[in-house]
Amino acid sequence: MKKSFSIFILLFFSSILLFAEKPIVRDIQTEAGKGNKINIFWTLPENPEKEISSLLIYRDTRQIASFAQIKNVKPIAQINPDFSGYTDIVKDYNDYFYCVLALTKDSTVPYDLILLSFNSTVKGVHISVNTQQKEPQKQETEKLYYEGTLRETPLPYIDIVENSIQPEPTVSEEAAFAAQTLTNKSKKREPILKPYIFEEDLISPDGGDDYLLFEILKQYFVQKKYDAAIIQLNKLAGTNIKENTRNRVYFYIGECEYLTGEYEKAVKSFVKVQDVYPTLARKWINSSLDRI
Repeated sequence: MKKSFSIFILLFFSSILLFAEKPIVRDIQTEAGKGNKINIFWTLPENPEKEISSLLIYRDTRQIASFAQIKNVKPIAQINPDFSGYTDIVKDYNDYFYCVLALTKDSTVPYDLILLSFNSTVKGVHISVNTQQKEPQKQETEKLYYEGTLRETPLPYIDIVENSIQPEPTVSEEAAFAAQTLTNKSKKREPILKPYIFEEDLISPDGGDDYLLFEILKQYFVQKKYDAAIIQLNKLAGTNIKENTRNRVYFYIGECEYLTGEYEKAVKSFVKVQDVYPTLARKWINSSLDRI
């Protein structure tokens, strides 16, 4: 049994080394987003032997295990090779499987090697069912206004001289349309997220890795010097620090990238720690994707 397990581990790491420089995305993951959206994330190859011109995203209701399965299927999207995430919109509650293939500049067909959990998802994902019930309409009741309080809706102005109520002022159709357009635009995006600091980083520790992180946060992050903070945090991440500290470092890097408008880079950083901070990372990933 131990021998079989050792052979499996050897073959697994050999495959990683073998395909390390191939134009293959890896670490593909999916999650249900808001409404009818499904978010797909992956990691791009760092130094592919052939330059990637675009990425092709495929979707199926079955696990995608070979290129022959999707050879004659049109991809749901063809995107820029720098992107490491995509939001798919579906219309039903089926389980969906995804695959991301790279198209190189010297070829008209994608690199056809498909590896489960590398560039093809292992588990299906479906949109969440909205179980929230609509609140019953509240019956209108007369509201009393005590002396010294203002009405929510002022009474119509009465002209004492003419003894008649003045008509409501009218607004031109152009002005009404402009106001409606502005209102619609304001509803499309959630407000930008505010900087977040983990509880353990609010107080200066005695020393060690956490102290180094605390000093970077105090000198750069809190002072909103996000570009300088990214440089210092990356240096700290490259040293031999505790895993718990490293996870927080990656999260702060994502925050800095988000707060400087580098939303694509921010998604990559948050994906690294989404298993450690699932709820928190999903919040920042969704906000980043909404702004890409």
